[in-house]
Amino acid sequence: MPGVSPVFDGMPSEVRRLWSVAAGAALAYGISLRDAPYPDQAIAKVLMCGFLALAAVHHAERRERFWLCAALAASGVGDALLALQDLPVSFVGGLGAFLLAHLAYCALLAPLRGRMARWRRVALPLMWATAAATYAAFFPQLHELAAPVGAYMLVLCLMASLALAAQLPSAATALGGLVFVASDAMIGIDRFLEPFSGSTFAIWFAYAAAQLLITAGVLSRH
Repeated sequence: MPGVSPVFDGMPSEVRRLWSVAAGAALAYGISLRDAPYPDQAIAKVLMCGFLALAAVHHAERRERFWLCAALAASGVGDALLALQDLPVSFVGGLGAFLLAHLAYCALLAPLRGRMARWRRVALPLMWATAAATYAAFFPQLHELAAPVGAYMLVLCLMASLALAAQLPSAATALGGLVFVASDAMIGIDRFLEPFSGSTFAIWFAYAAAQLLITAGVLSRH
C-alpha cells in the first residue's frame, strides 16, 4: 500500500501551514474533551474544518476548490450541531449536515476515478459488507431513524468508495474515506448498541484524521 508522506511534498507552503494549523486545532480540541461540555465548545470544534477550508481556498483547481470548501463548510455545521447536544435537532441536524458534506465529497471525487490498486479493490467490498452488517446490528434500535441513518450510511460508503477510486498523488484520501466510515461506525455503536469507554476521544480523533487525510490528498494535487 502506498504511503501518505508524498502528500506533504505536493502541498504549496501556505496550504501546508494552514493544514498544519488545522491539525493542531484538531489535537487541541481532542485534548479539551477531558473538560467537556464547556462554554464555546462548538466554536472550538469547528476550528479544524475552518482552517482546512482556508487551506482549500488556495487550491488551484476551481471545481475541486468549490466542492472541497462546500464539504468542509457542511462538516463544520455538522460539528457545531453535534456539539450543541441540548438542541432538539442536534443529532438529526448533524446527520443531515454530514450527509450534505459527503455528497459534496462525492461531487469532488467522482471525476477523479481511475484504476484501483489491489488493496483498494479488496478494501471496497469489505467496507460495504461491514457497513451492511453494522446497519443490520443497529436496525432494531433505530426506529424512526432507520431511513435517515440508512440513507446516510449509503452516501457515506459511496463517498468512501469514490475516495478509494480517486487517482491522487498519495493514498491519503483513500485512507481518509475508510477512516471516516470507521469513525461514524463508532458513533453508531456508542449511540445505538453499547456505549464504550473512551468513545468521545476515539470518535473525534478518527473523524479528525479522516478530514485531514481526505483534504491533504486533494490539496497535494496541482
